Amino acid sequence: MDNFAEYMVKKRPDSRDNAKRAGIIALAVVLCVASVFLVFVTHIPFILLITCAIIYGAYFLITGTSVEYEYAVTNGEMDVDKIIARRKRVHLITVSTAKFDAYGEMTDAVPDDPDRTIVLCSDNTGEGEYYADLETEEYGATRIIFTPNEAVQEAINAALPRQLRSGNGAAK
Repeated sequence: MDNFAEYMVKKRPDSRDNAKRAGIIALAVVLCVASVFLVFVTHIPFILLITCAIIYGAYFLITGTSVEYEYAVTNGEMDVDKIIARRKRVHLITVSTAKFDAYGEMTDAVPDDPDRTIVLCSDNTGEGEYYADLETEEYGATRIIFTPNEAVQEAINAALPRQLRSGNGAAK
């Protein structure tokens, strides 16, 4: 029988995302005011189409800051995809949970390793975050930081190496 679980988590906007949105809105307002001013000066109504294009472009860029992560665990293989504005899917990483060197809940006790490549795919709240350390051919020493639900944790635990298994699903 196949062991399958998937979960989608929405990344909460941080200050950087909010600053991008504010900058896009400010630029769009300035460009719209300038294009409307050009209509009054040149009396060419075609410029109003440019105003519509500016508004659509601002909408497109603002919605592009909306990010979701999808975790899918199938028979010990974990796939992580990044979904941008529900219109573009980017595959981040595929790993075998049997190759995890360490797995557990993200706490202050988890040592930082500056030589590890970080794959950050969590909801950005800091609550319920888990980490998985492993070696990959593509990135070398890697740490995945993610926010799984209970079903994904159970699917991961089913394929973890024996030394990493524990009662609560987290091993250090």
